[in-house]
Amino acid sequence: MNSVDLLLVNALIVTQDDRRTILPNAAIAINAGRIVALGPTEELIPVYQAKETIDLSGKIIFPGMINTHDHLFQVATKGLGEDMYVQDWVTVVTAPTAAKITPEEMYIFCLTGCLELIHSGVTSLVDMSYTAHTFGLHDENIRAICESGLRGRYTTTISDFGLEYGILPELIKPIDWYINEYERLLEKYSSNDRIGIWASIGAIYTITGEGLKRLLDFSQQTGTRNVMHINENFLDNLCSLERFGKKNIPFLAGEGFLRPELLAIHCVDLDDDDIDILSRHDVKVSYNPVSNQYLGSGIPHMMKMQKAGLTIGIGVDGAGSNNSQDMIETLKAGALLQKVGARDASVVDAQQILDWATRGGARVLGLEDEIGSLEPGKRADLFVVAPNTSKVVPIHDPVASLVYSCGEENVVMTIADGKILMRDRIIQHIDEPETIRRCQQMGVALAERCGSNSKVKRSWKGNLS
Repeated sequence: MNSVDLLLVNALIVTQDDRRTILPNAAIAINAGRIVALGPTEELIPVYQAKETIDLSGKIIFPGMINTHDHLFQVATKGLGEDMYVQDWVTVVTAPTAAKITPEEMYIFCLTGCLELIHSGVTSLVDMSYTAHTFGLHDENIRAICESGLRGRYTTTISDFGLEYGILPELIKPIDWYINEYERLLEKYSSNDRIGIWASIGAIYTITGEGLKRLLDFSQQTGTRNVMHINENFLDNLCSLERFGKKNIPFLAGEGFLRPELLAIHCVDLDDDDIDILSRHDVKVSYNPVSNQYLGSGIPHMMKMQKAGLTIGIGVDGAGSNNSQDMIETLKAGALLQKVGARDASVVDAQQILDWATRGGARVLGLEDEIGSLEPGKRADLFVVAPNTSKVVPIHDPVASLVYSCGEENVVMTIADGKILMRDRIIQHIDEPETIRRCQQMGVALAERCGSNSKVKRSWKGNLS
């Protein structure tokens, strides 16, 4: 018999392979963080001797989902930004939070966000922090991701411009300052295989033309991928026309910034020409449906982008423009938003949504050969659903049930790189109750220190101890 670390047996396995194979009463053998074999349980049990065998009878295994956009530190701002236009929300809530947050607070807020991602079946994420006023903020943000067990791509936004667009002076630095930060990050974390460093721009209204060119040169020289909020609303085109005489997408194309190594966040305010330009440059896109609704940004043309051949992933966005980090909730919102936008229930199906959350996300990270589906040789990134609640049963189609019926309460196990991060809904390596307690205390204190509590409309001004 072959020795393996872990054997999961008697499950329904949604593989997400090229044929979208679904295996009943199946097993997965895992060793050294990778999938060794999967197939019928009765065929694998005689072949593999496992250190631990887990019976998943009545449960469903899915590939781990990839959250392609987040601002983990925004966990601090839950419940502060509702009913505000996005620029007011940035000025009153998120920018002051980023300017005042301490390294210790950064760690706790980011860790809390990671725990919820684990609870909702996420195993990888792209996190986009704001300008760090001390290098310790980078370190604590990255520490939270690494200690959570998630695979991370970390980036911090460049803002060398933007006073007139509501960017706080504390968050604006010279482009040389940012390049120096990225050089230090790349050097410090080059040997960490669980975290990667990408370079990001907040939006076209946070960057000078010179800053854009400098970042592109730096990224090409270092092989660093880029992230940018692009056309989240009308402001991007307005700003680009005012400053550069072109709409945002054509301007970025002319500057050479649109390339396969760019992840474009939101992409709500696009016309057909914009979509064609993004497609010709093989830009990757992150769809953030809950945030787009929460901030009233609009309905992105995801099905046009899909038809144009763009690589699409799904993101929860920061908790400040979502109020949760729930990827499963985001799946349903992503499907329904496209249906209502097209006024056609058939425009997108559950399988397409799951593809974006798994296979699409893997391509966004450039890891399609490693994650995104359950196949021999790939990383053992997966989550297990127990469809045993009144909200979910009866099950007719496991993919449709995940997208339209399940919630975090149905995710009972999450595994990343073969390590069990959550089992029976209990995080295995982090004291979650203590983390939550500290998050509550720090969140209230930070909101008071930033002045957000006094500036936002709230139904109650007390403090839940």
